Amino acid sequence: MAGTELQSAIRGMGIGVALIALFLGLRQWYEHRARGELPDVDRVFYRRQAVRRWLGVALLGTLSALVVLGSRVEPRVGARGNLGFVALWMGVLGLIVVTLGVAFSDSVATWRYARDRRRELVRDHVDELRRHMRSVAEAVRREQAEADDPPAAGG
Repeated sequence: MAGTELQSAIRGMGIGVALIALFLGLRQWYEHRARGELPDVDRVFYRRQAVRRWLGVALLGTLSALVVLGSRVEPRVGARGNLGFVALWMGVLGLIVVTLGVAFSDSVATWRYARDRRRELVRDHVDELRRHMRSVAEAVRREQAEADDPPAAGG
């Protein structure tokens, strides 16, 4: 009885992972469709991000299938351990590690992209302020030059 409950719980977990993969895949698809024309830098980032995220969806889908399959594999065959059971669950653990690695790399890439965009915005803002300051300084110099020049005597 306990084995059957555990198998049902594991199957439920596999179905839950499949639903998460489905949700993430749909979200990725909708975001891709909603994105308009982008500059080259942004287009490259979002293309690479899409690859990372679709890979994550594929890994989660594979994990869900292996978990459901693993719920059906008996840990023991007769009095001996089942090597297929061990191999399958080691594969699941390995895919979990790979999935976490993909998620971490996506997080780092997104952080770097945001940092670079922030720096670019600050640089553009500082350049605009410098141009404005130069134009103000030039206007002040012109006004001072006009004030220093005596008016021409009319006669």
